Amino acid sequence: MTDERQAKLYPQYCFHLSPTINRWCHIRIADILALTSHPGFLGQDIYFHLNHPIKWVRIAGVVIAVDEREGKHIYTVDDSSGAIIECVVVVAPRLGPGTTARKGTTTSNAKDAQPLPVVDAPIDIGHTIDIKGSLSTWWEKRQIRAEKIVHLHSTEQEVLFWEKVTLLRREVLSKPWVLGRREVRRCRREYEGSHSRRLTKARDSFKTDQGRIDTAKADLGRSKAQGSHEGKALPRSYSRETGLERKATKRVMGLMPVAARNKTLGL
Repeated sequence: MTDERQAKLYPQYCFHLSPTINRWCHIRIADILALTSHPGFLGQDIYFHLNHPIKWVRIAGVVIAVDEREGKHIYTVDDSSGAIIECVVVVAPRLGPGTTARKGTTTSNAKDAQPLPVVDAPIDIGHTIDIKGSLSTWWEKRQIRAEKIVHLHSTEQEVLFWEKVTLLRREVLSKPWVLGRREVRRCRREYEGSHSRRLTKARDSFKTDQGRIDTAKADLGRSKAQGSHEGKALPRSYSRETGLERKATKRVMGLMPVAARNKTLGL
């Protein structure tokens, strides 16, 4: 109880210093079910033993039930710790009768495709297996999403596994994870610096994109204006009278016709 009261949850920017977050934690199933969650980490599938963040686990036990469904197999495993857990293994979808998979094609859309875990051999009830996977919760029930499964074929392999469980529990999980104030401040400065750089980069990218949008709008406006001018008829031009035209008209009107002039002259 003393350790639990003293356990302090550190911010997520300190997690890279944790001895448990980025490793396969050899752990008992009973300890997995006893892990706690924190409201600040909901949806991230991160759980805590004392204040140790745990995401990746490794268990060993006997398969006591198999549930084969479309797209996944669920194996219920018992490790004799007084608890059992379901391990979910994603499998390739089955092909319909009379259909074959063509070379270079997949049976599902790339968007929905999931990486398949590595399984060394078919699994059945009574097999002893070593499972690596990530923790998750489904309908308030703790599960393991398997990444790799290997069969244990000898007692020596099982003993070696349980020695690793005992070592992790004694050296790491038996006491809270402790960081000094200086380490926490350094992690915070690094996080704030990287966060500030990301914001600056995002702001610069936004300004660049906004400038491109404004330029595109201006070009579009100019092209529309040019197109509207080309579609209009040019205004009719009128000649201006300078006064010379009127004088020339008067001179022409004052001249005697040629026929009348000849008659007058007797020609």
